[in-house]
Amino acid sequence: MRILFLGETYRADAITWIKGVEQASGHEIETRELFHSGSRTKRKLEAFLFIWRLIFSKEKYDIVLAERSTSYGFFSLAVRAKVRVVAQQGISDIWPSSGFRGWYKGFLQRRVYRRVDLIHAWGYVMTYAMLKSGADPSRILVRPKGLDLSKFRFFEKSLEAPIFTAIVTRSLFPIYHHDKILTAFSILKEKGIHLNCLIIGDGVEMERLVSQTETLGLQKQINWLGRISNEDLPNYLAQAEIYIAFPETEGVSASLFEAMACGCFPIVTDLPANRAFIANGQNGLLAESCNPVDLANKIEQFLKNPKKYQRGIKRNRKYIEQNCNMEDNMKYFFNRYAELLAQK
Repeated sequence: MRILFLGETYRADAITWIKGVEQASGHEIETRELFHSGSRTKRKLEAFLFIWRLIFSKEKYDIVLAERSTSYGFFSLAVRAKVRVVAQQGISDIWPSSGFRGWYKGFLQRRVYRRVDLIHAWGYVMTYAMLKSGADPSRILVRPKGLDLSKFRFFEKSLEAPIFTAIVTRSLFPIYHHDKILTAFSILKEKGIHLNCLIIGDGVEMERLVSQTETLGLQKQINWLGRISNEDLPNYLAQAEIYIAFPETEGVSASLFEAMACGCFPIVTDLPANRAFIANGQNGLLAESCNPVDLANKIEQFLKNPKKYQRGIKRNRKYIEQNCNMEDNMKYFFNRYAELLAQK
């Protein structure tokens, strides 16, 4: 059996999907991806050449897996494959949702959803955009990828530490608003509340954010770790009591699940996708989008009485064990792929 994966193979989400299906199927997955180098014009040219090569390739596959309906999902239509599977990455892959870019991404998504055999939704919150784009409900599979729970173990944290540590694991791109997280830390510092923070990831915002850290006088609190191997991530999650993520839009976050699995208390943006997993004030706290003052208040709320949330932290781990076991979920996925393949 030949399986092709189209997507950014360095991403933790992609690595989980690839390795999980390889283990469940017993077959090694082939991969192809864009490099996204240089100017926007150069990237467009690269995308054109990428799909051109797929169209005229003589390679044939049994299954093609593609991340993001508006890019690799569209490219998957050019692959000679019996079964096409596309995963939506966000609450909607159409971003921005307005203007010309919103229009043409919407066009691509509708075309993809009407032609592929299976559409992955890692959570129910994603299905609304799928249905709006004309996806057949019978082709939507709702279940998270899951985590390797032998690696993402639960770490019992001391909730009496003199100084707590937070961790941020999202890529350094504007949509994740690391600048507002730093502003929240500055607000807490002005109140005399000291908190350390590990920031993992890389991206276009790195230089600006490091400069902002120095401007706010947070050098002793913020530890910029850059991009790390996903294999090393549990070790860092073990060092933190709090997980912070502050994007302005969200799908179903694997980063949130990783933090929940390892016993970090989540403080995240108040968005529909996060409300699906976080009950505010119980197993996490929800902060108003793009409001660093509210984010600082939520962090302070946790620090005032961390033991209050101990039961919620343990409940998070139980949820992950029941719903996000990668071995179980990937077997289920591959069985579904195999069923579709048998029908061809």
